[in-house]
Amino acid sequence: QTPKAIRTFKIMRSWGLPTNTAIYNIMIECCKLLPCVKSAGALLSLMFRDGCCPTVVTFTSLLKVVLAKEDFEGALDLLDLCITEGIQPDIEIFNTILSEANAKGNIHVVEYIVECIHRAKIRPDESTLWYTFCAYVDQELYNTALEALQVLSMRMISLDASILKEKGAALEDLILSEDPDAELKIIRTFEATEECSAAALLNLRWCVTMGSTISWSPEDNLWARRLASSYDANKRPVS
Repeated sequence: QTPKAIRTFKIMRSWGLPTNTAIYNIMIECCKLLPCVKSAGALLSLMFRDGCCPTVVTFTSLLKVVLAKEDFEGALDLLDLCITEGIQPDIEIFNTILSEANAKGNIHVVEYIVECIHRAKIRPDESTLWYTFCAYVDQELYNTALEALQVLSMRMISLDASILKEKGAALEDLILSEDPDAELKIIRTFEATEECSAAALLNLRWCVTMGSTISWSPEDNLWARRLASSYDANKRPVS
């Protein structure tokens, strides 16, 4: 109920009631539904004037407003600003861009963001995998989709190459098992403490079923190397 939220916010200001970062984040989120980038910018100015510091949630809300206008270049500029302002990004802010890039079939942006996530040393989550995988499948790039799924699933388990190889050796029996209850065993093994690991192993098991060969050195994967090379060449994706 965006109009009601706006009226309440105006009443708060007219009565001189104190605001905080959470309130401004909600109002910026409302701008996504209008959508109105100008209003979001005005709210950000008010936020600074009231002494409220933006957070990663603020920038995520701003991204949603910009992406509602399908402005990927503006979204990437906001992401850069968030980082230069010293605000630590989280997986949610990256997934916000990935979601829209996937919906619009913009694989260049998808690949750029995936590499940004890796450079930020943030583990991908199930949503990261889903948006990336679907972006390739929708373009009928099935082999690339499998490569991406395998690499990102391994990064979900660990970003440390030595830890990944150590865990991989222990987990390979679960992935390659021909036991009809193997999937259930994977879920039961990790459901209490490491849900992400369970999802990653199920994905890797599916990759094997589709004919992929598991390698516990994902950075040697051709897809991963191509994304890294493109990023290093400073190729900003096309809007």
